[in-house]
Amino acid sequence: MHKNKLSAHNISVKSGTFIIINDVSFCIDEASNTTIICGGAGSGKTTLGRIIAGELEPSSGELECREDAKRIMVHQQDNFMSLSGQRSTYYGQRYENQGMDNCPSLLEYLTKVSDSDGVQDVMQKMNIAHISDRKLLQMSNGERKRTQIAAALVQKPDVLVLDQAFVGLDADSRKQLREILKQLIDITLIIIGEPELVAIEDATIIELADGSISRQIPFREYSSDESIVSPKQISESLLDVLPMPHEQPKVIIGMKKVDVTIGGKQILKNIDWQVLNGEQWALLGHNGAGKSTLLSLVTADNPQDYTNDLILFDRKRGSGESIWDIKSKIGFVSPELHQYFLRGDGIANTIPGMSMSSKYSSLTCLDVILSGFRDEIGFASEVSELKKTQAEHWLNILHLQHLHDRLYTEASLGEQRLLLLARALIKSPALLILDEPCQGLDRSQKRLFVSLLNQLCICLHTTMVYVTHLQDEIPPCVSKVIELRAGEIA
Repeated sequence: MHKNKLSAHNISVKSGTFIIINDVSFCIDEASNTTIICGGAGSGKTTLGRIIAGELEPSSGELECREDAKRIMVHQQDNFMSLSGQRSTYYGQRYENQGMDNCPSLLEYLTKVSDSDGVQDVMQKMNIAHISDRKLLQMSNGERKRTQIAAALVQKPDVLVLDQAFVGLDADSRKQLREILKQLIDITLIIIGEPELVAIEDATIIELADGSISRQIPFREYSSDESIVSPKQISESLLDVLPMPHEQPKVIIGMKKVDVTIGGKQILKNIDWQVLNGEQWALLGHNGAGKSTLLSLVTADNPQDYTNDLILFDRKRGSGESIWDIKSKIGFVSPELHQYFLRGDGIANTIPGMSMSSKYSSLTCLDVILSGFRDEIGFASEVSELKKTQAEHWLNILHLQHLHDRLYTEASLGEQRLLLLARALIKSPALLILDEPCQGLDRSQKRLFVSLLNQLCICLHTTMVYVTHLQDEIPPCVSKVIELRAGEIA
């Protein structure tokens, strides 16, 4: 048998009566160094990846692999929070220096997990050598993703499973990652994600549908399913009963010559930016350009709010308003929030039918929406019947009525993102901030998400800031753009 050969024989995974993987068989040998696993939400991609990586035993069937082969999986969400001994649900902590004493730097972390002396070389390859002294929790989403992959490479795996590795990376970083992966000829690569995004021409594609293999073909023969159902439209009668924002400030965001320095490094420099009521903006920039730091000033998660000339909702920052006064006016969705919402338990607990800790198993889809009234994360206080009715109304608007009595962890990734959108909108915020909201969604889900969002912004005149690396994800209603480059406005 080839040193890294993998073969699956009639693998199935069940949880109770729920079938996640159904009688899957395939063989990966020396003729195909890279395999892309793709498919719609809930098709079983991550579960199959975990089986290949040795993290999960199938309910039946067998995975054949060399016994001493080192298998590593890079998950969609990192575990840097637990590595740092942090259990806080306060996701603004990365913009402070307090509480970082136990948090390792990037270099310390990679040195600890490394099986060799090749740490510097891997950091250069992954374009993170210049931030080697940065704390794990102070890195941007893209920097964290590249660090995850670097941590896997320094362990010199024989089999490497990458779950949505290209998600969250800018165009240059995606290109660099493709070139790095092509050079790993001694590693069997299993990449979970959209083939168009991965774009490695000599790869083999395994496409899943409802837990079974629908086709297994070379990348060159692959064409995506163009018979995607047109996105559903929201009934205007449903939108008519939604409450308008309680306040209609003229200046939502006003920044003049804003500077931010964290850990002695200047992250933002001389930022002038004004967002007026009813405007829709796209916020663009490469990984580490300063986008998340800029947003942290708006969401009151960055203590350097007070040292800058900053107006939020017609009030100068520091004029007596509290952090929660500001947050009450903002609806917020991001991959980071999604992770904290699950209290750091990670993507494994969002797989439908998989076991989860009892601590989080009682959170329903309706609870998630209701938690938006008070900006709660991971739980929801008791609310009035009127607010429950409003939450049910949002389920109808987003065509999620079937989730009324379901647990949040039983919803697909795409449905979870729509639920977080409803959570952000339920209080009729004066400002909606969406940071990479389509991460991990398949093409059909992206079209649905962007279409619904576009209709909501037009009908409700919602002020929005939309962050993405992919231009085709920007809703048509967006008419203004701010782009950051190395912390300055480009």
